[in-house]
Amino acid sequence: MKGKLERVPQRIGASWRYKKILEPCKSYGWHRHNEYEIAIHRNFTGHYFVGHYNSELYHNHMILIGPDLPHAVYSDSTNDLDINETHVIWFRKPWIETLINECQELKPLRVLLEDANRGLEFSTETAEQVVNLLENVPELTPSRQFATLMTIFALLLEDNHTVRLINSTVMTTNQEQSRTKENIEKTEAYLLAHFNEKISLSHLAKHLFLSESSVRRLFAKHFTESFSQHLKKMRLNIACEMLVNTDLPVSIIFEKVGYENQANFNRQFKAYKRVTPNGYRAAMKRFSS
Repeated sequence: MKGKLERVPQRIGASWRYKKILEPCKSYGWHRHNEYEIAIHRNFTGHYFVGHYNSELYHNHMILIGPDLPHAVYSDSTNDLDINETHVIWFRKPWIETLINECQELKPLRVLLEDANRGLEFSTETAEQVVNLLENVPELTPSRQFATLMTIFALLLEDNHTVRLINSTVMTTNQEQSRTKENIEKTEAYLLAHFNEKISLSHLAKHLFLSESSVRRLFAKHFTESFSQHLKKMRLNIACEMLVNTDLPVSIIFEKVGYENQANFNRQFKAYKRVTPNGYRAAMKRFSS
């Protein structure tokens, strides 16, 4: 499973890119980049996946992902309508390798970037320091922006609590890993294509040519939740996006995301987001105004 290749727009006159992302919920399926990616997630919880590794996501969760390493991120319900905040840095492999070759001071970075091909997680303390450095980056001159990136690299190298996410000695065979990744990718694609239809575990099992018990194990191990829970969260997260980005009434949205009964939709939405659909829309409009 390779994941969708996402193109990162390059800034004119800059060798790297920084972006601060604010959104009501996160549902990023399997994807990858040609660039290295540093991501810091704040003010929400959820789950993240890097290759065959998955774990919980928390405030000031910071990871470094190597080029072409598939990963995915999903948020849980937010607390008191907090907006999910993510800080992302991208930089190209040929560029950083040239710097390392030319600058003796950057030689230690080579090992760190090699380990990034298996995913690296940094401490929350390092994440907080990096966010503070990035706070005013857009207002800085290009030379000071570059100096900030070098300071960030130094913080990564000094972090004594870095964790490698994918163990190179994992016991499953490459063939088994490839098959599992392919099934996960097919599962995500199937659910995104049919979330607004009346689908069941049986439908998905037939699509994957697996037994229902195998699909249950797939969800338990790789999504850490059941099929029905995962589908419900996907539908409700898409409903959130429609409430924020369209003027469609709730009476239309609940059908578009696969619910047959508006009362059931309202009940599940409030249990998930702790606010009614209309209340959620109003809160998001106040935030963006």
